[in-house]
Amino acid sequence: MSEDHTPESEFDRFVETIRLDELCATASRSRNGISCSLGNHTIGGFNVVYELNFSDGIVWVARIPLPYNCYQPEEMSVSYAATLKYIKKNSTMPVPKVYAYDVQSAPENKVKATYILMERLSGHALPTLERTDFEPSEEELRLVTKIHTQLTDIILQLASLKFDKIGSLRENPDGEFFVAPYTETNATAYPQYKAIAYNKLSPQHKGPFSSVLEWYNAIAELNRKYALGDPDEEEDRDETVADYELLAELAEHFVVPEFANGPFVINHNDLTIQNILVDDDLNITGILDFPGTIVPLPSLCVYPWLFSDNISGLVTDRSIFLDIFISRDCQSSFPSSALLSTQVRKDLMTTAEARQSFELGLMGPYTSLVLPRLYKEINKQPFDSEREYQRVVDTRGWFRDLVLTGEDGLYSWQRAE
Repeated sequence: MSEDHTPESEFDRFVETIRLDELCATASRSRNGISCSLGNHTIGGFNVVYELNFSDGIVWVARIPLPYNCYQPEEMSVSYAATLKYIKKNSTMPVPKVYAYDVQSAPENKVKATYILMERLSGHALPTLERTDFEPSEEELRLVTKIHTQLTDIILQLASLKFDKIGSLRENPDGEFFVAPYTETNATAYPQYKAIAYNKLSPQHKGPFSSVLEWYNAIAELNRKYALGDPDEEEDRDETVADYELLAELAEHFVVPEFANGPFVINHNDLTIQNILVDDDLNITGILDFPGTIVPLPSLCVYPWLFSDNISGLVTDRSIFLDIFISRDCQSSFPSSALLSTQVRKDLMTTAEARQSFELGLMGPYTSLVLPRLYKEINKQPFDSEREYQRVVDTRGWFRDLVLTGEDGLYSWQRAE
């Protein structure tokens, strides 16, 4: 989990609003009164994680979302907790055990913040395996093969956890799991504007969704509305919204027909080195930070995010991962996996990079970067931004002419007179 975060004063102001003493008290009650004290904390992009040290030597962690970086902190947290509990119950993947969780809006929540109390897993962040020579040694190849075999098994096992809708996983009071409206997990500089945009969506654009195209259209609609209210887009609002319009037009080219209506599976869109814990022998001991979402199978069948991070080392060798991922036999280990067929895996990985780029662009903030490349791949001609923006304007009008409505900072789709 990254140490980079927004200015310290912003974090301090947030911490002043919550009761960390009550966090320890809650943990203590969960262990029959064993005393607990607050330990070190780590600040990430979405959350702050505190160590909770018990007097008998046991250590838990408390995960608290940072509201200034997370536009739906309650929804994201309960989905993450539900996902961990579901995976723990229905698979052999090493994920933290959830002991308790609550949301800030709950009247009985004395912590005054959304939180999850969970097991602290052993291990350390996955090393990148820097090369010791130009050509990797047999031992280095053995280690990277071991890592990617385990990562492959994680993905194959996730593909065995199947659902009939796209959305966010939740748990009801009876301990039953269900798919709720989709919570988009990307961070934003202005989460309040994204929350407003989400609340303005019609129910059909919140989900759950029965098809990939429904999901794509809903994400595009959310981020179009967000771009209209984002203060950072004041000068370039027309171009930003037009980018979403144009990228959304390409959606049907990234729907894999045989998986257009399912199955849908639990996703992990942030399999980076800090979210993969290993022991000294490079056995994976923990997978952290699931987004809590149920997505189309092809959205899971992509290169893990560690291949897109700005890191180097043998662990980022795509060819080694691809060979293992395509050839791995899971007939006996994960017989119900939707990725049982090696041919299906091969076919999906052929289009994985373009599909992953499209989905990242649709969710932002990479839209302007991926649009020209994807447009050229599909239309077999360079992206002429001036021509395409003018086409959007001719059919939809200038976005700068939209009317600002209410005090929430959103624009309506009504044009100014």
